[in-house]
Amino acid sequence: MTTTYMNLLLPVPSTTPGPLWAQEVVDALTLVDAHDHSTGKGAKIGVSGIDIEGDLALNGNDLTMVRSVRLASQSSTLSDPADLGCVYNDGGNLYYNNAAGVPVQLTNGTAIAISGSGAFAVKTPSSYPYTVVSGDAQKVILVDSSTAKTINLPAATTAMFFQVKDINGHAATNNISVVPVGTDTIDTVNSTFAIWTDYACQGFISDGVSNWYAI
Repeated sequence: MTTTYMNLLLPVPSTTPGPLWAQEVVDALTLVDAHDHSTGKGAKIGVSGIDIEGDLALNGNDLTMVRSVRLASQSSTLSDPADLGCVYNDGGNLYYNNAAGVPVQLTNGTAIAISGSGAFAVKTPSSYPYTVVSGDAQKVILVDSSTAKTINLPAATTAMFFQVKDINGHAATNNISVVPVGTDTIDTVNSTFAIWTDYACQGFISDGVSNWYAI
């Protein structure tokens, strides 16, 4: 008799003589020992038979013939040292952790989040103090100056350019304070930059290291 998946020739009880019986058993077990579920070497493993419980190493090989990749949304950007070089989904946007462990946002909603794209959009903060995020690159942040407002800069390691606009014309009375984080500087000075001209529009660009420049 022959098995379905590996074509193993098995002895027939009460029919196959002793010496042949033993040989067929040895041959069959030798094939079973070498099975790897490829064609002719065992039944194919279905999806229900796969339960990956840890990182899966491909040993430097490519993952090919993949129709798409569906990334689970994370609750925040990844910060574990093991996440260097990872591409992932955070809140519906695509991120890449660079060699320094800095999360680089690649998409912003329906647009590409990239400095220097030439495309500008506007952003109206819903509350203050407002902290600028990498997704604000190439945006004009519209500030209601009916009261004094504070804009917190991200780390200057986030290479980006954006602008702050006084839309009410009261910045001379109610200054808009732009505050660097930590030891970062604005025009080489580690202190708050005040926008104090009515209807002013002030640009800020980072050097990707530790300094912002007011433009």
